[in-house]
Amino acid sequence: MESQRVEKLKTILEEFRNTVDEKDARKLELGKCNRIIQKLGSFSSECEECFQHFIDLENHIIQLVDKVDELIENDVKHHKQKIDNISSHLQKQHKLVTSGYYLSIYMSIGTSLGIVFGLLIFDNIGLGLPLGMGIGVAIGAGLDADAKKKGMTL
Repeated sequence: MESQRVEKLKTILEEFRNTVDEKDARKLELGKCNRIIQKLGSFSSECEECFQHFIDLENHIIQLVDKVDELIENDVKHHKQKIDNISSHLQKQHKLVTSGYYLSIYMSIGTSLGIVFGLLIFDNIGLGLPLGMGIGVAIGAGLDADAKKKGMTL
């Protein structure tokens, strides 16, 4: 039953993506919305809040499809708030991360450690900075790939 609702909503979203122009599709973050629908569908059987978010998102997308020709800036703002709210729930309650999350964190940590060790060990900040950044990028990319393999990315 739930998988049929998820597939139906994904089909409606795909048809909506084909009717709006590329600029509006990017503004509405329809790709992210599609991934969120998939995750909500998988978690809705265990999490009551996910089920409620799924129903709200379903109604919201149907409303957007109904007024596709007269989308105003307020509709886009409301849509982004709804997507951010659902995304926040998925990240906090179900430990999901956005793609590139670990890469950004470990790159900044590696850069700062590279500067410190570059000054202390090598007496050359120019040598420590790329070394630390490279190590941070390698660790972050590995953790991102692992999270994606486990299906824990949005």
